[in-house]
Amino acid sequence: MSAASVFPQLEALLPHVQKPIQYVGGELNSTVKDWDSCDVRWTLMYPDAYEVGLPNQGVMILYEVLNEREGVLAERTYSVWPDLEELMREHNVPQFTVDSHRPVGAFDIFGLSFSTELGYTNMLTALDLAGIPLEAKDRTVDHPIVLAGGHAAFNPEPIAEFIDCAVIGDGEQAVLEITEIVRAWKAEGRPGGRDEVLFRLSKTGGVYVPRFYDVEYLPDGRIGRVVPNRSGVPWRVSKHTVMDLDEWPYPKQPLVPLAETVHERMSVEIFRGCTRGCRFCQAGMITRPVRERSITGIGEMVEKGLKATGFEEVGLLSLSSADHSEIGDIAKGLADRYTDDKVGLSLPSTRVDAFNVDLANELTRNGRRSGLTFAPRAAPSGCARSSTRWSRRRT
Repeated sequence: MSAASVFPQLEALLPHVQKPIQYVGGELNSTVKDWDSCDVRWTLMYPDAYEVGLPNQGVMILYEVLNEREGVLAERTYSVWPDLEELMREHNVPQFTVDSHRPVGAFDIFGLSFSTELGYTNMLTALDLAGIPLEAKDRTVDHPIVLAGGHAAFNPEPIAEFIDCAVIGDGEQAVLEITEIVRAWKAEGRPGGRDEVLFRLSKTGGVYVPRFYDVEYLPDGRIGRVVPNRSGVPWRVSKHTVMDLDEWPYPKQPLVPLAETVHERMSVEIFRGCTRGCRFCQAGMITRPVRERSITGIGEMVEKGLKATGFEEVGLLSLSSADHSEIGDIAKGLADRYTDDKVGLSLPSTRVDAFNVDLANELTRNGRRSGLTFAPRAAPSGCARSSTRWSRRRT
């Protein structure tokens, strides 16, 4: 597929759709690298509309990690709204990136980050618009490697027919390892075609390639076992875990949206994992162990991020932010540092039983209204038995 920009064709369609600015690109801190000087080219997608996808921390981190690597470029694509989708199909405009507006089908790797299963159908629409066969078995060496990641890809079997491979767990180190494997395969002249590069990825032990496994199901629909069908493929695929978050202080230069988005703030992930043991919570189970970012690391990320973006609010991100062992000192330190700047602090996710008046005072001390999102209460007393079974503390 040609790698030429489709913006000339796209530009003629923009006056006829809602919020055309979301398709233009050029956000502050976005990156467009020279196409011909790069050996490996990624497209990253959060499979939802721009206003939901751009603030996604996972895609933003990988976008910056990859673009820092010499000879590697990463661009972003998002789901288009139905009005533009209709026009794109009518005028044969393929799924494009917002950075250089090149066709997604021209890239080497098409990486998708799934937060929820709702993104599955958006992936299929994007593949169809890109001219990439929906089913992995129909793709050739000329098509991108379709790679899934994120919480909703922790069990990739529901979308196994549509993806070439999946990464389980954290992506920062994984994408760099995948990049080097693809780079070497391309430098050798792509020997063995698509199967060979997927086999090389599978042999690392950290990439699940569905075509190399047979899945047996139980009568009730649950997976019975997963068995390799090719020699040299590992029986167990390992989860990727970044143990020291301070070594990965990303994003260093967060993207600033051109259009209105669901979150318009500078965010810092203060820890991964969860201290709770709620058995019904997928995120809390699959992101273990708990890994905290240091106070120093958090402070440096906030300082650099605010300078790079101009945002006036900082979100302290995690599954339950108030559970950080030093959350009081973090809030106080940031409130002290930015009192005169009127920078707001927010806890986008926290539990009621971990929140207290002292923390509330620190969050609001600079005069700006703070954003708080509390986890819903557990089951009422009448459901105590179920609550105990789920290992959830009632608050």
